[in-house]
Amino acid sequence: MNGSLDLLLRSQADGSLLALLVGPGLQATFSVPQPPRLEAHYQAWLDRFVAHHDQSRPQIPAHVLQHYSDRLIQAMRAWLEQPEWTPLTQALQSHPDLPLRLDVDATLPQLSRLPWDGLLPERSIWRIQQSQSAQRHSRSAQARQPRLLLLVGDEHSLDLTAEIDRLEALHRSGRIALTVLRGERCSSSGIRQQLAQRQGWDALIFLGHSEADSSSGGRLHLGDGSWLAAQSLDQDLHQAATNGLQLVLLNSCSGWNWAEHALQCGVDWAVCFREVVPSAAAASAFEQILIALESGDDLVAAVQQTRKQLVQESNGSTALLLTLLGNSAAEPFRLPLRKRRLFRLRLQRSSRAQAVAAAAFALVGVFSDVVPWNPIQQGLLNQRLRLQKDYRMLTGQFGPRTDALPVLLLEKRRAYPQLGVLVPPDTQRISREALRQVLLRVPPKRVSRVGLDAVLDEPAVEPEATKQLAALIAAQQRPMLFAGYFGSASDGPQAGAYSKPVPVLAQAGLKAYDLAVNTDPGWWSSEKQRQVPLQLKASIRKGFFADALAGGADIRLPVDAVIDWSLNWGAMLRRISPEQLADLEGPVLLVGTDGQITPEQPDLFDPPAAAVAALERWQLPINAMPGAMVQGVLAQSLTMGHWLTPASGLMTTLLAAGLGVLIAAYRELRRPRVWLVLVSCIAWTVIGYQLMISAAVLIPLVLPMAALATVALIRKD
Repeated sequence: MNGSLDLLLRSQADGSLLALLVGPGLQATFSVPQPPRLEAHYQAWLDRFVAHHDQSRPQIPAHVLQHYSDRLIQAMRAWLEQPEWTPLTQALQSHPDLPLRLDVDATLPQLSRLPWDGLLPERSIWRIQQSQSAQRHSRSAQARQPRLLLLVGDEHSLDLTAEIDRLEALHRSGRIALTVLRGERCSSSGIRQQLAQRQGWDALIFLGHSEADSSSGGRLHLGDGSWLAAQSLDQDLHQAATNGLQLVLLNSCSGWNWAEHALQCGVDWAVCFREVVPSAAAASAFEQILIALESGDDLVAAVQQTRKQLVQESNGSTALLLTLLGNSAAEPFRLPLRKRRLFRLRLQRSSRAQAVAAAAFALVGVFSDVVPWNPIQQGLLNQRLRLQKDYRMLTGQFGPRTDALPVLLLEKRRAYPQLGVLVPPDTQRISREALRQVLLRVPPKRVSRVGLDAVLDEPAVEPEATKQLAALIAAQQRPMLFAGYFGSASDGPQAGAYSKPVPVLAQAGLKAYDLAVNTDPGWWSSEKQRQVPLQLKASIRKGFFADALAGGADIRLPVDAVIDWSLNWGAMLRRISPEQLADLEGPVLLVGTDGQITPEQPDLFDPPAAAVAALERWQLPINAMPGAMVQGVLAQSLTMGHWLTPASGLMTTLLAAGLGVLIAAYRELRRPRVWLVLVSCIAWTVIGYQLMISAAVLIPLVLPMAALATVALIRKD
């Protein structure tokens, strides 16, 4: 077995002991003296142990028995602390987590009797020996119902009801397959018949009386009144081991010889009491081991846990008699529990590290819900929308569509000359004469609603053109004509009531609506450009420019809504030229600029990554989106009633972390867990992309998947 310290003790001609210590990167041979008076200490303790439990004579008090137990352990430790044992001492200090396996020469029975097993409570210790058996078929790795053979021997003076009832209860619940030989059925022939079954057994359990007999391998007193020597079952035990028998558990007195002989016949593991043991204490130990095994623990851990429990129950002396024997090449035995049972057990034992990791990710999820406009989240959202656009194109799911909104951008180099308007030399603001020319070319009967993405709040700008524009507005009596202003929710340079259109235009019938886009400035925005709306910090509702452009529908873009930039906005906003105005006919026209209004405060936004194709279609620079186009996107979102609703970062993260817990419980080995995590993350991503299209729900990806992977892989067992 890898990962252990093996101590082999052999007798030498001079009476000393030859010790061979083998471990990871370690091999040492040294001589140690025979232990002084240890056998006498052991016998003194054993005599008082038997007397303490003997009801036929005055009992030895418990504190006296404990004194002799302590004296025995102290004597053993004093022997092992002698300078000759330095290689062992150093190895134990260097490898505090490795189990210690002991192989004592058969010619040294006085050493074999010593309670090595309980010498170091913090370390797993058991006896090993070489097996001469042929190679066996290992079945413990298979997830299935465990098969147990229970032999109930002579029950004279014993009450075995509790142990038998527990096993039968497990059988009735379907946790184990149990065959019981009791009374007359518990005979030599009956046992041989069961051991020969080809489907095999995982464990053989004996309840009853037994006695030591080194010449015959120990004897079991059977239910039919006979007794059975281990040597008489050599061939049967060999066959049973070949068919999968890995554990012999003897809940009886003086089972050392029988257990040792079972290992010689090819059984990997045996548990027994080396000496006479009271039935109540034996029953307690048996129950603890059985509970631990059926709960998914390996045999080494089960026995160590049982020893600790016996000490806590003031049965420390009984713990000194409990012995675990193992084949030198055997891996720790586990009952081959069913997958569903293993899953439930591992789920119940989810680690504290998993809980801590889940809590940490949950806190990040809370932060993402409370402050969704943080730079990291907005950066991830920007890339998410870009990838979502690619997913739409790949799957042919282009989303909702609506009639294209015509947009006229009054560029100084092309649009102004086409309108026959000169750019005023004293200002870089939108020309009011240009606006008048647009309205002349689009009569109210053909286009009833016109939105002017312009702030007409300066009376000194083009006073004569302003009067002419007002006269045209009054004459046309267009059903809906409006411009913009920087309201209190805007981040414009003149936010407030003073940014509303000049009185002459307002008196002529020009309405004013708030140009706010209700978005965060953006961590990647340049000094003179704002972030295009990804997730709204406030709602877009009545009184806003985009709502008026959409016809003032009873719908609003709610707070925290995410604009779906993965749609084909290049087709839903149609850029037109002044020459096309004469043929334009429809409910609405949006008039704005290319964003180059003033050098100090251009009407430009840093576009999302998903909008690059749309900007190219509009023949605009890919690094700057005019405010008019942003207003058009908001208006069309309102017209379609389409936006993305973000799912809770906290809830999705907890859901993903829970999935990670299930994956860790489902697969013990790390490599299968890694593959399950990869598959789960791929599935989570696809589901997230599809829900965004099918239900307009934005499922977080990065944080939940990080939580899933961490929680699933952080568990080490």
